Amino acid sequence: MEISGLNLEKLMRAAAQDGLVLRDVRRDGDRAVRVRVSLRQRKALDGLCRRYGWELRELRAGPLLRAGRFLARRRMLAAAALLCPMLVYASSQMLLRVCVEGAGENAAAIREELRGAGAVPFRLKRRLSTDALRARLEYALPGLVFAGVRFEGSTLLIDCRHAREGESLEVPGEGLDLIASEPGIVTRLWVQSGTPLVEEGQAVCAGQVLVRGEERTRAGGVYAVRAQGQVVARVWARGDARVRLWEERTVETGQTRSRVTLCTPWQTRVVREAEPFASQDASVRMEPLVGLYLPVYRKIETYAETVVFRSPRDREEAISRAQGAAEEIAKNRCPAGAETLDKWAKYSMIDNEFVYATVVIEYERDIASRMP
Repeated sequence: MEISGLNLEKLMRAAAQDGLVLRDVRRDGDRAVRVRVSLRQRKALDGLCRRYGWELRELRAGPLLRAGRFLARRRMLAAAALLCPMLVYASSQMLLRVCVEGAGENAAAIREELRGAGAVPFRLKRRLSTDALRARLEYALPGLVFAGVRFEGSTLLIDCRHAREGESLEVPGEGLDLIASEPGIVTRLWVQSGTPLVEEGQAVCAGQVLVRGEERTRAGGVYAVRAQGQVVARVWARGDARVRLWEERTVETGQTRSRVTLCTPWQTRVVREAEPFASQDASVRMEPLVGLYLPVYRKIETYAETVVFRSPRDREEAISRAQGAAEEIAKNRCPAGAETLDKWAKYSMIDNEFVYATVVIEYERDIASRMP
């Protein structure tokens, strides 16, 4: 703000007596001063200037005042800015759309049940229970074996799965049963369709039928369905490894022989022959003879005689190595992400030459598979 007039010192004293806070006070010539005042005290400063005859002129309004003036000129924009968050919040709390997937011929019946339960657009989501809706659908439609009911934003999604009947009633058909892919002990099972033939804690063998592909009707009849579900069991992965009770170490004796061969792009010629040792280490070195641009080389093969020493290995070290190797093999036979429930190891000696280790890892997995 710019205040102009005479006796500006009187302005400062009067403003202090009236409780006005003037900030950033700067002289702008002999008869003008620039100050910064809050929006709440601007009206009081204007009245003080009118009372004593000073001229008050606004130079630059603050951000709040500019925003208020902008919204005052565009009242519809201000109303929309206030109304939009309210509408967004209200829409996020309401059901706006119902989507039914995988229902097939049951779609109309499902929508009728949803309307009866009050799951209609523009209903508050907190007044609807997805668990209650799922239970109602499964009770009203016996052919429905799975109904996933969940909210995705403002949409109520109904994901349906129903049992598929076989070619003829009372005939299980082929490929409708779930069988055990490997032996194990059942820990839990979850059957979507079909009749379970095993229970928790039961030991099963590979190929045993876990869920029969048939169900009973209310009248007591039997009809074929495609068995669906999971049967989780404790299964085992085994690893075997062996380690020698002695180790070999190679030592050079210091005796060396060199075989030199002259190599050109057209032919090779042995310049100096050398007989290899019975046990040796060999190294090869190529040396250019003429120059960088003419491909004539001398190939030098150096044979160093070696002697193999055999020394006994500590038995505890051999057992540790065999166990580590067997455990690594067993882990590689477990599926990715499997959690180890138990582990045990067994050792044996063969002819005082090898240590054999067997490691068994127990873990859980779904063993239900389709009958071929």
